[in-house]
Amino acid sequence: MQIEYKYILSSKGNIATAIHHPSTRTDKLAILCPGYLDTKDYAHLVKLSDDLAACGYTAVRFDPTGTWESGGDISDYNATQTLSDVRTILEHMILEGNYKHILLGGHSLGGLIAMEYASRDPRISVVLALMSPYSLRRPIYKDGIEKWENRGCRISRRQIPGSTEKKEFRVPYSNAEDRLKYNAIDSIRRFRGLLILIGGELDDRVFTDDLRLIYDSANEPKKLIIIKGIVHNYRHNDRDIDIVNQNILAHLPA
Repeated sequence: MQIEYKYILSSKGNIATAIHHPSTRTDKLAILCPGYLDTKDYAHLVKLSDDLAACGYTAVRFDPTGTWESGGDISDYNATQTLSDVRTILEHMILEGNYKHILLGGHSLGGLIAMEYASRDPRISVVLALMSPYSLRRPIYKDGIEKWENRGCRISRRQIPGSTEKKEFRVPYSNAEDRLKYNAIDSIRRFRGLLILIGGELDDRVFTDDLRLIYDSANEPKKLIIIKGIVHNYRHNDRDIDIVNQNILAHLPA
């Protein structure tokens, strides 16, 4: 396996990607979307890309526009732009390889992006949503959204990979306004491929009942896997990453 670091040109500048090439090229492609303000270089996305490449996928992880190593400003960072990023990456990769089986996945917000995008593009054959909310309109977010609106922006900090230091983001309320337009319960009804929903038994942000609402709205084929002992931010524990990945690989089509 080889990892290629590449910038892909988009309407907002360059999208930073890491492409995991399998030892033998196949017709399988995977694109992985990070969670809210997360980076492509967090351990769970790196290891999942490694494991998918070992199964023959060319796996792409990326930093959404306006974050981390990608171009653009934080004001450009929202769900609509990330959906555009996915399309840009997909079109670029298809020009480079004859991919017939395309997996689109993500963790948390990244999974919501994957479900929304796949509902619009019939080329996606598998959606992998890891601990993903169906909408920002869930009651658990209500107080936070109201505070965000009143202040005009929200300051969030994310750990820099391989460091104890954190990167600060000042995210304008326009991010929330944009994200409120999307609801996976509605969009997933239009998807006709395989949907794999992964939940964590101890997830205190995306509950099992939330995933069941998505599952009940989806067409067959579909799978819902709740993994015992797993929290939302399982990326901090290598053993938990391995457990989650084992469950993912066990349910992928051959």
